[in-house]
Amino acid sequence: MSHTETSSPASASASAAASRPVTEAGSCCRSRRQMLGQTLLGGTVVAGAALGLAACAAPAAPEQAPAAPDSASGTGHDVLAASELAVGAEAAVSINKANVLLYRQDETTVLAYSAVCTHAGCQVGTSENTQFFCDCHSSTFSAKDGSVVSGPAPRPLERYAAAIEKDRVMVYL
Repeated sequence: MSHTETSSPASASASAAASRPVTEAGSCCRSRRQMLGQTLLGGTVVAGAALGLAACAAPAAPEQAPAAPDSASGTGHDVLAASELAVGAEAAVSINKANVLLYRQDETTVLAYSAVCTHAGCQVGTSENTQFFCDCHSSTFSAKDGSVVSGPAPRPLERYAAAIEKDRVMVYL
């Protein structure tokens, strides 16, 4: 008669565990679940980084420059004397905590824009050569129509109604 040895399930697992390499103090190899979790976490981090970089990429087709407001509606604010803003010059003014950019197009026309960048909400300021510039991510806007010249900004600056009335620059918000 042959004699076969039988082992209990507990002794079988102990012998299998003894044959596996120990990687950390008392723990065995990573489980499939742990490996899958780490792989998914790594993929999520890579995907998030790719989306973050895509958000800062130049827009594929920026929107057209905003149309001039139909009329001077809203409250008119006297911001400065027309003589303080030469033709072709830019200025930045503050109206009740709203920062506004001005550009004098000709003797009778002043254009006004919001100084809030359409990319990340940073403040846009004046610069040289009829452009407004955002220091946060280097978006540049045309002072002539508020359109995006370069940078990650997806839309032109918001335009406000403005006029020269009795040698005063008026902006309507």
